Amino acid sequence: MLDSKLSEMFLVVAEELHFGRAAQRLFMTQPPLSQAIRRLEEQIGATLFIRTTRTVQLTAAGAELQRRLRLIGNELEQTLQAVQQVHRGETGMLRIALTPSSAYAGVSRHVYRFRQDFPQVDIQIYEMNSSDMPAALYERRVDVALIRPSFAVPDLNPQLVESEPMMFVVRRDDPRAQEHSQGLTLHQAFSYEMVAYSRQQSRYFHLLQQRMLQRSGCLPRFAQESMVPTVLVMVEAGIAPAIVPASLARLRTDTLEYLPLLDADDIAAELMSAYVSDNTNPALVNFLAVLEQHRSS
Repeated sequence: MLDSKLSEMFLVVAEELHFGRAAQRLFMTQPPLSQAIRRLEEQIGATLFIRTTRTVQLTAAGAELQRRLRLIGNELEQTLQAVQQVHRGETGMLRIALTPSSAYAGVSRHVYRFRQDFPQVDIQIYEMNSSDMPAALYERRVDVALIRPSFAVPDLNPQLVESEPMMFVVRRDDPRAQEHSQGLTLHQAFSYEMVAYSRQQSRYFHLLQQRMLQRSGCLPRFAQESMVPTVLVMVEAGIAPAIVPASLARLRTDTLEYLPLLDADDIAAELMSAYVSDNTNPALVNFLAVLEQHRSS
């Protein structure tokens, strides 16, 4: 293996083609530099310079050594830069778990902001139910999850990311859309037969709906069970109206009307960030910082 100090000396001499100037750049005298180059030639088994009393020139072997050492130097510099970028979370991979219902909330805004700040990080997005996210985090299959609160256990460091109101949705051609054009109370909403949320497949929204039902004072009248966003298909098909998170109001606006719930301001659909503390992925740290900036703004 080549001695790194001898290689450095060789490159300076090869650049200057003058032992005196090379010695000055290396902060040494000329005789030790000449001896070092001879040792390098002995190690390699090839003459690297043609020396005369007036000139110094590279031999073919010397020129090849210079070329290859420069390549090695460039590769080493690029390697160091790449390692440092990964350390700073500027490159690498970030794996994000999303619930199907969160795809319509403001999640894309946060991911876009992160991509703008760290364009070289490869983002992998996995869609899964909140109930499956804790295991995915513990098993390191994802780095961060955007999860519903009922599954965000304390050791996953949950932090609020999004909070949005719930809305009553009905077909636009349904008389109730005009009757309640300014909004309706929970009692009015639950006096109608509605689409319910599945206890198994949509536990979080099922619990929210049960909370609203209890406040309304009405008896449950549910036509069918569903989940976000399939619930909108049920409404559009005329089966029954439903209560949905406000972010869904961007969908099917040609056929559906979204109406505010006048006495449910304190009942919101929340989305939390979650991660395991011993995850050492620097890109995760940067993504959490982007979410924190959003919370602080």
